[in-house]
Amino acid sequence: MQMGENVLSMAFQQHHTVYLRNIHLFLSKVYYDILYGEDDLLISDYLKLTRFKKMETEWINHEKAQCLNHYNCDQEVCSIHVVKQAIQQHPVFNHLLFSYLGDEASTEHMRQFLLGEAVLNVEFFDYLVLAVIGASDEAKAEIVTNIWDEAGRSDIRKFHTNLFKRLLFDMGLQYNRDECIATMSWEGLAGINLFSYLAIYSFNKMKFFGLLAATELLDPPHYHQLNKGLIRLFPKKNVNRIYYVEHETLDVEHADGWLNRVILPELARRPHKTRDFWLGFYLRLNSVKKYYDQLLTTFMVKQAA
Repeated sequence: MQMGENVLSMAFQQHHTVYLRNIHLFLSKVYYDILYGEDDLLISDYLKLTRFKKMETEWINHEKAQCLNHYNCDQEVCSIHVVKQAIQQHPVFNHLLFSYLGDEASTEHMRQFLLGEAVLNVEFFDYLVLAVIGASDEAKAEIVTNIWDEAGRSDIRKFHTNLFKRLLFDMGLQYNRDECIATMSWEGLAGINLFSYLAIYSFNKMKFFGLLAATELLDPPHYHQLNKGLIRLFPKKNVNRIYYVEHETLDVEHADGWLNRVILPELARRPHKTRDFWLGFYLRLNSVKKYYDQLLTTFMVKQAA
């Protein structure tokens, strides 16, 4: 991908959607090669890596500046209530997209939503495993508890990845990563890229913890609405909702465990990482808000047509 200062400016300063999507497609491909690639071609491609680092730096600096300009990222995390209050005050909390999915969405729009969720839902297990690296023993104990739940408590049939794929099958869908990526908006791609960026670099560890905390806190009320929508659309058909039922309930426990046994102890030991925690927290919330806003707008336009 050819890229210059003008393209970066058009993308991140003027929000040119075509350039934003091209950049995030490129970043997504490189991140995937880093995480899952089976050869060493990327490592030897100096020009590609140079372009990658330039785009990555421009993107993440822009997003961090947005967080620092709008939120107090130096606020002391003295209790879990501080974090819970912060998420409830963010505009993505109880997003209208999920009210729409719960009460109005067509079967086709529900299918589109699930396919948009698919890549992160399938690969979340792998991202969670990366959180273990370099963590304290206390943090590892909590992360491994989360991994145990994601792994269906050692029952492959209950792996959360398999539960989600079973739901897709029941909805007449099949998971194909390349097809999901090819149809995804830049906002959706950016959300996946944020997970990758924070997960693969050790200097981002506390930011990654912040992202995971935001995710665990944000999902349960949204998934309550999503389950309501699935029941509304399929009152008689046997659609396996266990994936979202478990995340509606388990994520409440995971969120409290994550805050009490990972975030608070880690920040007590390393208070200088407080800004990193809040940056990861707000980077995730801002990113997912953009995606939900875009998706809801798309659905509303199609509904009105």
